[in-house]
Amino acid sequence: MIEVVISGWLIGIAIALPVGPVITELIRSGLAGGFLRGWLVGLGAAASHTILVALTLLGVVTLFDRPLWHIVLGVGGVLVLGYLGLDSFRAGVAPPAIEAKPLARHPFVVGFGIGIANPITLLWFLTVGGGLIVAHAQPSGVAPGGRPAGLAVAFGASFVSGVLCWDTVVAALAGYGRRWMGRRILRALNVIAGAIFFGFALRLLLRLPALIG
Repeated sequence: MIEVVISGWLIGIAIALPVGPVITELIRSGLAGGFLRGWLVGLGAAASHTILVALTLLGVVTLFDRPLWHIVLGVGGVLVLGYLGLDSFRAGVAPPAIEAKPLARHPFVVGFGIGIANPITLLWFLTVGGGLIVAHAQPSGVAPGGRPAGLAVAFGASFVSGVLCWDTVVAALAGYGRRWMGRRILRALNVIAGAIFFGFALRLLLRLPALIG
């Protein structure tokens, strides 16, 4: 059991390490509104991963492996990333003061939206993630009574906790590091974040034909 938990936790951290849309928004929110706001972005993304883990354990996630769902999630992901890119550029042109009130949109909802609308994440759970989770189940993949095996549940839970642990570290660095940053640095970081969001949106848009196929 301990080996399964450690393995899931390490894989969760490894998945969260690369700078993607979630980490980009987490850093931006942490710099603008402090640790809690950045951490809520990570918590929202972790919540979306929890849903996908649960669906994988129940075998439901395979139902989303259809061209129609790929299109819906792909277009949704492009729109979300495009909106975040535009919002970041807007903040870069006229950034609020460091102690300004947080933005109206809830960071948890933003993090959840980024996580759940990313078809790349869904495909990861359909392939690598799903395989790793199911591999820790009973031979049938389901425990007696039709419930997911305990080891598979433990692996999925530790995976989500690993993701959230790294998000917490990044949120702390961004939230408390903003004290030493002036408006110029915040403006530059917002512009960089906007470019990254637009880059991810373009990348996802270009990959849509492959996802549909």
